Amino acid sequence: MSEETTPSVEEIKERLKVEIPVEEDTVTKASTEAASEMDIVEELRGLGKQFADTLQTMWNSDERQRAEAEIRDGFKSFVDEVDKMIGQVRESANAAKMKEEATKMTNKVESSEFGRKAQKSIVQGLHWLSTELGKLADQFTPPEKEAKAEEAQEE
Repeated sequence: MSEETTPSVEEIKERLKVEIPVEEDTVTKASTEAASEMDIVEELRGLGKQFADTLQTMWNSDERQRAEAEIRDGFKSFVDEVDKMIGQVRESANAAKMKEEATKMTNKVESSEFGRKAQKSIVQGLHWLSTELGKLADQFTPPEKEAKAEEAQEE
């Protein structure tokens, strides 16, 4: 028998001049896909955190707090002025006479066409103001509260 050594794969390829296709490692491919999915999950998680941080920053901003303080001060001034006016009217010596005249005027106004139109306009104005305030409030309502409110309305 002759002394022959077993040829290596490279030697066989060289002799045959044929390329032997090598399939990709499925483990490597699966791990690459898993890493890609993890990147997406991580990016979405990061986006959600950034969005929450931005909302928190906006809520805690000096501008929002200043606007809230101005609104509170405005309503307090409004209430104070109305209370002051009511107090002055009550203390007035002519208050009883004015009340009597106001009652007469109210009766006349209510019975007249002008009175009915004025009353209707006031009601419409108050309804509009209430609707607009509701819209403004909705802009500041967190999505969870909106979902709960909708669920409550459906029941």
